[in-house]
Amino acid sequence: MCILQNYESGSLVNACGILENIKRSFNPWQNSWDPLATTDDSELEKENVIDHQYLFREDSYFELFFARYDVNGSFEGFFTSESISLSFCGYSLDPFAPFLFGRKYKKECELRKSSIVEPFYEKKLFEVYLKFSDDQGRPKLYPMHVLNSAVQVKGQLSNLANKDRNRWVLTRRFYMLDDYSMKFDNSTKLKRFAAKIGINVVLQRERDGYINPPYLTIEYDDTTNEILKSTLEVIYHKDPSGYDQKLIYVIAVLAPVSIFWSALCSYSWGRRQGKQSAVDASCILYLFVCEVSVLGDIFFALFGIIACWITFAYKNQTYVLYNMLSEDQEKSMFHFIISALVLKFFGLLFTMGALVFQETFFIDWERQKLKQVGPREEGKEIDGVQTDEHGMPLSRDLNKSTEAEPIVVWRTYLIANEWNELQQYRKTSLALQIIMMTLLMEYFQVKNYSLIEPAFERNDVDPTTTLSTLVSSLAVTVFFYLLLALIQVIARVLIVERIVTDPFHNFVDLCSVSNISVLSLTHSLYGYYIHGRSVHGKGDAGMSEMNEFLQRERNNLCGFRGLEHGSELQTFTVNLPRLFRSKYDEIASISKQTASGTIGHEAVTARMDATVRAHSEMNSFLKKFVDHSIADIDYIVRDRPVLESVLDIEMSDSSVIGTFTRDPVEIAYSRCFVYGNEWAWTSFECLAFTVFYLWTGSIYLAGAVVYVISHFIRLVFGYLCTNHLIKTSLVDQRFLV
Repeated sequence: MCILQNYESGSLVNACGILENIKRSFNPWQNSWDPLATTDDSELEKENVIDHQYLFREDSYFELFFARYDVNGSFEGFFTSESISLSFCGYSLDPFAPFLFGRKYKKECELRKSSIVEPFYEKKLFEVYLKFSDDQGRPKLYPMHVLNSAVQVKGQLSNLANKDRNRWVLTRRFYMLDDYSMKFDNSTKLKRFAAKIGINVVLQRERDGYINPPYLTIEYDDTTNEILKSTLEVIYHKDPSGYDQKLIYVIAVLAPVSIFWSALCSYSWGRRQGKQSAVDASCILYLFVCEVSVLGDIFFALFGIIACWITFAYKNQTYVLYNMLSEDQEKSMFHFIISALVLKFFGLLFTMGALVFQETFFIDWERQKLKQVGPREEGKEIDGVQTDEHGMPLSRDLNKSTEAEPIVVWRTYLIANEWNELQQYRKTSLALQIIMMTLLMEYFQVKNYSLIEPAFERNDVDPTTTLSTLVSSLAVTVFFYLLLALIQVIARVLIVERIVTDPFHNFVDLCSVSNISVLSLTHSLYGYYIHGRSVHGKGDAGMSEMNEFLQRERNNLCGFRGLEHGSELQTFTVNLPRLFRSKYDEIASISKQTASGTIGHEAVTARMDATVRAHSEMNSFLKKFVDHSIADIDYIVRDRPVLESVLDIEMSDSSVIGTFTRDPVEIAYSRCFVYGNEWAWTSFECLAFTVFYLWTGSIYLAGAVVYVISHFIRLVFGYLCTNHLIKTSLVDQRFLV
């Protein structure tokens, strides 16, 4: 009766109080064999009492033995875990499934109160033992203690699992079902049953594969609800302080590194913007912008690696060294992942904002053609030359017989449209990524890799009882998402762009045959240059003539396409002098000048005239600059040192004399597009997909939400990029589609 009253003490009128008086009448009382004796949590700290090393193998189980007693105290024998189920949900196909060492097991069900009829449990008490073999192979039994949540000390519950362990009161004997001691005044019975039972296995921190004494946690339910819940759970514990300490050390190292890297990025940005001082307000603001992006990458990389390492190391180990994180640690990690998602979102906005506000101009190298005007003198043609009546060639006085034709603008419109189409070209396809993730996770059951148990099994596990954790789900989702993204990138870069089509090298070729160069400034004094000046002197040619040009290039019968003499290199990273920027802004301001007092069509005409005039002057200025025709605004061509490439910062001073840095791979200018900033998109989409999947538990919903968000951002980005390209390139918006 004392056990059925959950060891309620402190009163002389209940069963436990009466029993205490009986104990005092015996001298001495044998406490070591007392089934009602209680102890504190020090019993769970013994490290050498279970001298058996458990391994992560398919045949490694921990065995439980149960001693059953009648309520009158009669011993009724020992029973194995195969005979006694600690759950009212019924027997599973594999009664040993909960006891595979290392498996996180949870069986939960709902049942009606009337269905809780178990003669095997009625008026019965139990004790549980751990059966194991010691180092010499001798079988042993060790008594397991029980943490009964209903035990009260001085009227207060002391055995709550999340409370102070120093207040715990551990017992030995327990019951599964009690319809014997509880009656209402109207004689209707109230059943109390073990609604939630947890088998707690405590892994030792220093000795791999050894455990401290395991214990049971039991929560009883005596409510009057008709629908009840029954839960059996196997939980593995390990001292979490090691993980917490290492995480603090890593963050303590990475935090200063992130600040240093952000400061370096801010300094580089200031130089490229032509700032006189590296500590002005804009540079300090950009320092925070860089820190947001860097911290997002650090959190994503750090906790993604931690989750993958813990999960895959746990499943692959033989000698137990690693354990999954506790619930508090998982919550902390999830908060960091959400923080990383927010930081990556703002980092993506900053990156896309920088791409939107870059300044691009298309330099047309085409020379004006001359056409004859006025009446043509009569004569005859000798050997293809027009002659007069005396057989002399006709006059070639250009001032009298010819005039310059305007340069055809269609080539510029073509290049501008191709450039605009490249804005959103990516190394990966989000739609394909989500489809492949869905197939992997749902059809091929890759999500079962997140179930916490030894070894990697996809099909031979029961996901309804073997649990995954937040960390393991995070690890599997991030790992396979990034793996699929990497496969897409490799396929795109090494296969599609080498065999099928390469849009960026094709664009450079198109610039060459169109006789148009491209200057794109991502910063005030920094950007990229594509030298598209035709080696044939013109790009406005018919089909036959263009084919002849290409044939001459194929047969090496013409000069080289490159900016430098005798070179084929056409792409460069540019650092421009300050005088260049002053002149550039001065010309660009012409397009913004409008005549006062004009409205309607007159205002549109005036604005278009200003744009045409600005385009003409800008084109002339940039051609002279590239041809070294401006004495006080010049540049040199050089190779980029290794240190500059690693740090992405320019060491040389280009404030007076600019530098054109060679780009041997001819792909550096892709940094002007989404293609060159793929990580900003992929990492954000991966984090968003993972967070929504962990939050909702639905791979389909997570994929749909991420696709909609990403597609919306790209629509807004494309609209803004097109509008700003129109403003900076001075191209008529009616011809930019």
